[in-house]
Amino acid sequence: MDETSSRTERKRAQIMSAATSAFLEHGYKGTSMDVVAAAAHVSKQTVYQHFGDKEQLFQAILLAAMEPTVQRLTSAAPVAGGDDIEGDLLAVTRNLVQAIMRPEVLRLRRLLIGEAARFPVFGGAYYEQSFSGGLDALAKQLAVLAEGGALRLPDPRTAAEHLAGMALWVPMNRAMFTGSDEPLSAAELDHYCAAAVRDFLRAYAATV
Repeated sequence: MDETSSRTERKRAQIMSAATSAFLEHGYKGTSMDVVAAAAHVSKQTVYQHFGDKEQLFQAILLAAMEPTVQRLTSAAPVAGGDDIEGDLLAVTRNLVQAIMRPEVLRLRRLLIGEAARFPVFGGAYYEQSFSGGLDALAKQLAVLAEGGALRLPDPRTAAEHLAGMALWVPMNRAMFTGSDEPLSAAELDHYCAAAVRDFLRAYAATV
């Protein structure tokens, strides 16, 4: 990457960081391009040169927020045939919960829910790429674990929905309703993940 491209990328990242903070503090409607420009210490013209308009800027922020979550979920690679299926499932479930319950993800998720009626395309994109994409990644991980014979998964995607739902239903709703972005404590993480895995195995453990 040449110096000009590098400088452009740094400026773009600077604007996105400032815009993210502004959207989270003021909401979509309350954030103007003037506010973003002032927070980023650039001219409004520079913001428009990089993003075109506020909708494009908002979309860029949402897409950037999806990437680390999906990447973390898809990069976890369980090994088939392990002797400790419960331990393997716990590792997969912990990775899922920690990826989804990151403070920055919760804040942007809350913002997007608030704007979903105004921008259903953005909400749909987030649902397909982050929510549904995360479940697809989890389904692939479960299918790998099932290769060892300890799990019976006629439909890995449905199994992934069950495991994710059990692990995330309470902490996610608590975060959305209370506005708390605090990460789960180690004890809370263990509680929700262990309970989810225990009940998951009751439904999906292979019978001898």
